[in-house]
Amino acid sequence: MSFEHGKNTVVKTEKGLIRGFKYNDIYHFYGVKYAEADRFMPPREVESWDGIKEATSYGHICPGFNDDRIGNNLKNPHRFWPVSEDCLYLNIWTKNTNNDVKKPVIVWFHGGGFFDGSSLEHLSYDGYNLCDRGDTVVITLNHRLNVLGYFDLSDYGEKYARSKNVGNLDLIAALQWVNKNIEYFGGDKDNVTIFGQSGGGAKVTSVMNMPASKGLFKAGMVMSGVVGESMSDYGKDTRAVVAKALELLGITRENIEDINKVPHKELCKAYREANKLLGNKGMPYIGPSKNEDYHGDPMHYGFLEQAKAAPLIVGSNFSEFYSLSGKYNRNEMSNEEMMQAVENELGKENADKIIPLFTKAFPNNKIIDVLAYDCSIVRKPTLDFVKRRAAECEAPTYNYLFTAIYGINDGSTPLHSSDIVFVFGNTHMVPSTYMDGYEKEIEYQMAGRLLALAKTGKPQLEDRDEWHRATADSVPTLVLDRKCEEKVDFDKELLEEMVKIKPPVLNF
Repeated sequence: MSFEHGKNTVVKTEKGLIRGFKYNDIYHFYGVKYAEADRFMPPREVESWDGIKEATSYGHICPGFNDDRIGNNLKNPHRFWPVSEDCLYLNIWTKNTNNDVKKPVIVWFHGGGFFDGSSLEHLSYDGYNLCDRGDTVVITLNHRLNVLGYFDLSDYGEKYARSKNVGNLDLIAALQWVNKNIEYFGGDKDNVTIFGQSGGGAKVTSVMNMPASKGLFKAGMVMSGVVGESMSDYGKDTRAVVAKALELLGITRENIEDINKVPHKELCKAYREANKLLGNKGMPYIGPSKNEDYHGDPMHYGFLEQAKAAPLIVGSNFSEFYSLSGKYNRNEMSNEEMMQAVENELGKENADKIIPLFTKAFPNNKIIDVLAYDCSIVRKPTLDFVKRRAAECEAPTYNYLFTAIYGINDGSTPLHSSDIVFVFGNTHMVPSTYMDGYEKEIEYQMAGRLLALAKTGKPQLEDRDEWHRATADSVPTLVLDRKCEEKVDFDKELLEEMVKIKPPVLNF
């Protein structure tokens, strides 16, 4: 074990010197400012500075749309941090500060929809092990979210023409910073892989479909980030909600500049209330939407050339947003009791049709698990996306499904975000991932294949079976479980029947 912080941990950037610290073989640089931004305005480059800036503490995170709340710390230990609208910071882990070394770069976009979250929200977002395992440069970052990043004020003057996508423009600014500076950290600016989970996965696909992203990335990974229409801008126009919110705040076109004086929480409150007053239910849509900065949801508007050329991994978890009712204990029920429970929930005719298909697709699962199977919210849209991309894009698309049973509640199917800790190689941080040692194989497969993608453009491991690309007609899925194996169209029939019974319902 070793630690260093001083003259040997100072690194040059385009705008000035920064100092991080070195722990063992890994240099850490936290809270590096990649851009400046005024409220609702596109980001701009930071000014140059004299002297040395410390880069040893994480930067501020963006204020969330929702109040902080205690989550499931057994599944994903959380961290909270000071918030500020001045939140355009990134963090770097690297083994080299030599610009003659060109290591692959992987950039993480955090989840939380486009509403909440941060680069440090999950303890497992730490990039140390991923950097160490793959000898890659790992980056995580914050950007503007919710009403700060996606508030469409385009009806209120040319000044605000781009306001509805500034959150995504921050992501572009971060990638531009990487392009200009990463060689000082041993990285290859021409070999950048972007990856993210949930909203972060949606950020990956949306950034790929932004004209300004051309040349800023080479490959990508989308984890639980394809959620059908829930995070699609198609058919959505938020200007009416914005107008009603401004009306509630007493702001008109004539005094629009007063918007800059409204506290963030009041803006969020007004947006929520406006959404309700207009008859909309659940969370209002907040996210990027089509304009000159964003080509729009690729499932509706097509893929830009840079998106077509990028190899992409797309996957999800067995349960995602479904969970087994507390009235059922999967570990204490007999098969007969499980079959009766499924019949009670789905009806006898449906149960008779579904149970055989489920046990064929998932022979190692208990029958009752069918009630927690994500048939429509993420899995189905993901497969639709994968097939569409395979049909229209020259670069390969790969699919995975994380199915390993967690230790929580004596064993439960994996929910949304269960796979994050594995792709970062941080299972040692989350005790509930323990699976008699099998968790290390899953970690090796997830982190290893991401690193292989970053290095070679293919998610292949020399000592493991080949993972085949999807086609427009057929999808080989890498099933990540105690036994990791590829299965082709294995749950196709099950999905076709299940979506008739359980249509997608997702209210964040």
